[in-house]
Order: sequence, then structure tokens, then C-alpha cells
Amino acid sequence: MGRLVFGRFPRTLAFCLALTVSTLTFGGGASASPQWCEEDPTFVVNGAIVDVSTTFAYVYASSLNGPVQFELLVPANAVAAVVSLPGTVPMTAKITRSLPATLGLLGVPVVVKVTVPATATFGTSTRVTGTYLWLSSTVKGTSNVTTKVSYTLIGL
Repeated sequence: MGRLVFGRFPRTLAFCLALTVSTLTFGGGASASPQWCEEDPTFVVNGAIVDVSTTFAYVYASSLNGPVQFELLVPANAVAAVVSLPGTVPMTAKITRSLPATLGLLGVPVVVKVTVPATATFGTSTRVTGTYLWLSSTVKGTSNVTTKVSYTLIGL
């Protein structure tokens, strides 16, 4: 009559079931990544958005001894403003028109300066993105040391 055949399918099913049960039963604890503070002011320069994002580990937020300071240096003839200041810790943002005036034909230079004043020393990371901004990269910094990042807005 009929014969019971144990082929590959039942063995594969049994293996998958055993693997699932052992993973759920003996799996390691969850590994949580650190929480981050991200300070993200937005500026506008000659109609182009410049978004500055500075991050550091949240465990250092309590060591801040003043607001995170953002300064945007632009040409003397640039039209610039602070658009927004969202963040998890106090911060300030200002615009300084200290760079030489430019016609903007080859680009508008922008310098971003970020200072994170704190009683502890820790790493920071600053990234500048936005419209008309090419070759954006992340710059590493340290608390209590001003991080300076230079960019050119192309196409304005």
C-alpha cells in the first residue's frame, strides 16, 4: 500500500522550525544604539537653503554649559537669514557678512562655524546640505573647539 517517504521537504521544514525556536529561545539581548542630539538650524543665502546638522551623543547633553553656537559667514553683499532653529538643546544662530563681496557668477562662498560648549570632551559631527550645495561631506569635531566648514553655493 502506501509508503511513508521522508524526503527533503519535511527535513527542511523541521530544520527551519528548530532554528526559529532556538533563535527565539536563546537569542542574545537587544543591542541598542546610542541616542543622539541633533541640532539642525536652517539658513537661507541668496534664496538657497543651507541646512546645518550637528550631532553628538545624547549622554553628553547634560554637560553643555551654554547653547550650541552656529555662525554662518557669507559675502558682504549676500542676502541671508536664519530660517529655523529646531533642536533638542538650547542653541543660537547668527549670520556674519564678513567674506568679500561676490557677484555670484562662479558661486557664493559660505563658511559654517559650530561651537559646542561643554564641561566634557566628546566628538561631534557636522554636515551641511541644501540647495545649490555640491560635494557635501561630514566633518568631525570636538566639543569646546570651533568646527569650521567651508562650502560654495554653485549656480546662484
